[in-house]
Amino acid sequence: MAKKKIPKRTIRYDRVAMLAIPALLILIAAIFVIARLADGKKAPERTPEPTPETAVSTPTPEPTPEPTPDPERDPRFFETDSYLIVANKKHKLPEGYEPSDLAYPEVNMRYNNWTLRMEAAVALEEMFAAAAEEGVNLVMGSGYRGEEFQRVLYDGYVAEGGQSYADSISSRPGYSDHQTGLATDLCGQDAAYDLTQDFEMTQEGKWLAENAYKYGFIMRYPKGKEAITGYAYEPWHFRYITKAEAQKIHDAGENMTFEEFYGISGGDYAN
Repeated sequence: MAKKKIPKRTIRYDRVAMLAIPALLILIAAIFVIARLADGKKAPERTPEPTPETAVSTPTPEPTPEPTPDPERDPRFFETDSYLIVANKKHKLPEGYEPSDLAYPEVNMRYNNWTLRMEAAVALEEMFAAAAEEGVNLVMGSGYRGEEFQRVLYDGYVAEGGQSYADSISSRPGYSDHQTGLATDLCGQDAAYDLTQDFEMTQEGKWLAENAYKYGFIMRYPKGKEAITGYAYEPWHFRYITKAEAQKIHDAGENMTFEEFYGISGGDYAN
């Protein structure tokens, strides 16, 4: 018996394609969407902390320097109650100036009963006591001199040898360091050395040169500084400026002057 012949089925590729292609496109679109969503959920990358090797230091800005005050306008050198008030041939004290706190130091004196401003008088007593403990006996030879006192003294020198001579050994009225009430002339037991440059060779002169700063006093007119201070070397003339300031000048170097240390003009009279 003859077998029944089953007809072969013909595959219609065009119909398959019509079904497959849209499905493939949908699959690709779904994969793309899923990938985008996954990217959006990722944590943002953190910037790594800089290590000492990679860190770049930010330079610290330099502070703006404060302007240096002009010594010629600094009130420390011109206010009458200041212990740094300046009196030299370039700077005159206020007309008729007299300190309000003058006192008599309880020390050995020669020629007169001298006064100083209170703080300077107490410091002088302390210095005399310290010197005495070392066998050095100091004598006070001068202290505060008012403007009229200075006028009589200066005019006497002018009458003796003329103005140039007077200017070389004394101060014009109103320009004297003694009028501040902070200056003193010191002597020793031997009056032959009073107010002479040979005072530097005496026991008292040597002690003062080495120790006066400890009690707030400086040698006002050191050796070799005549052009700066306006006065010849006076190893007997000491000026009180407080212990702290005297220490600074002492530490600044031998023979340092008031004018040099503070930047104050000095020298001869302007006219």
